[in-house]
Order: sequence, then structure tokens, then C-alpha cells
Amino acid sequence: MLAVNPCLNRCDWVATKASYGAEEKLACRGCGSEWVRSEAWTPRQADGTVPPAVRTALERRR
Repeated sequence: MLAVNPCLNRCDWVATKASYGAEEKLACRGCGSEWVRSEAWTPRQADGTVPPAVRTALERRR
């Protein structure tokens, strides 16, 4: 199961060493929520940018 927590507006998405099935799991250091590339939404940093780890995962989705 992926962790889903309320946003604290301190979004800082990073790669983790964990996986979810065959997918790399990313996590927000601000709230602890998790994301994998098969999700229909795209994580963003608190400033609205897409972090490098997320961009890399999205490239693998194609």
C-alpha cells in the first residue's frame, strides 16, 4: 500500500530505495506520502516544479 497523507505545503519529492511491485517508490519528505509512476497524478515540489526524481520516473512510463 502507498502512504497517502494530508499535504502540509512542504512538498519535497525524492527517490527511495523501496519499491511497490516492480515500480520505484518516491516519497514526499514534507508529509510522507508516496508515489509510483503508474499513478495518474504528478507530484510537484512546494514551488510547483516537477523534481528530477519524478521526471526520471515519468520518462520510464513511456
